[in-house]
Amino acid sequence: MLLLALILPAPMASAQPQRQPAPAGDVAGGRDHPLVGRYQGATLRFYRQRDYEELRLVNRPSLSRDVREQGAQRHERNSIAVAGRATRLRYEGPEGRSALEVLRNHQERLRANGFEIAFECRGADCGTPPDHWSAVVNAVPQPPAHGMTPGWATQSYSFARLARPEGDVFVSILAVDYQSRSNILVDVVEARPMEAGRIVFIDASAMQQSVERTGRVALYGVLFATDSADIQPASRPTLEEIARFLRANATMNVVITGHTDSQGSFEHNLGLSMRRAQSVIASLTREFQIAPARLTPFGAGMASPVASNDNDAGRQQNRRVEIVKR
Repeated sequence: MLLLALILPAPMASAQPQRQPAPAGDVAGGRDHPLVGRYQGATLRFYRQRDYEELRLVNRPSLSRDVREQGAQRHERNSIAVAGRATRLRYEGPEGRSALEVLRNHQERLRANGFEIAFECRGADCGTPPDHWSAVVNAVPQPPAHGMTPGWATQSYSFARLARPEGDVFVSILAVDYQSRSNILVDVVEARPMEAGRIVFIDASAMQQSVERTGRVALYGVLFATDSADIQPASRPTLEEIARFLRANATMNVVITGHTDSQGSFEHNLGLSMRRAQSVIASLTREFQIAPARLTPFGAGMASPVASNDNDAGRQQNRRVEIVKR
């Protein structure tokens, strides 16, 4: 049996990892995940990584009733919801190597890295024919650009979990035979631990309680494009709750404070955090008719962290908007 070959060094190595040249045929910008690796001789055909994504990964057989059913319940019976840094990869295996052999090698590597194989299946054991396994890909809300071919009868699948203090890691691997090669779809989600500052929706009532208790409330639902003061559309629910809180406290004046992580210069982050605070105020006054005189913008930059800036999880906590009672 072939052994998995990692392109990146093992994550426990003390030396700084060196980026190796991509193997011939790999998609531009793609790279192996260090906890999963690749089967020797496989080619990376699709790669995408997002800093934060919410996915459902299959952890039980997919039954015909799940395929027919519409809405959220379609996948709740056979998948688990996970959130965090999400990486999707699709490999094309070498000539003559079966999907099962590829999957078994990946499982070997995962176990060596401390993973528990929580669910695995082959062929019809994965669910009810004829559409029993197209749900594996469909359960993950990402576009079908990965290039997997539907309607497999030879699929092998594995769902694994690694428990670790800094956040659990979930891996799903779907391997199918196609002509004389295998296709391998890998999803890796590195969950953010609760203490590391998950993006949390805070409603007006929770804002009220926090301000009454501490005089301030930190919000992670106001999202900006990278290095920009442009508010992203997904921020609207939190902005609506801020407006509701302010209407319920009509005599209260507040400071809208922008906070950044430590990436970039001190002066740049001061300016960026101020522009972000001003953008929030502009939205509250223009879209929700909150009186401008009640709102004072302030940019704290990187000067008031709530977590370490030495890792991604800490930096995510430090990027926030705060409401401070005046």
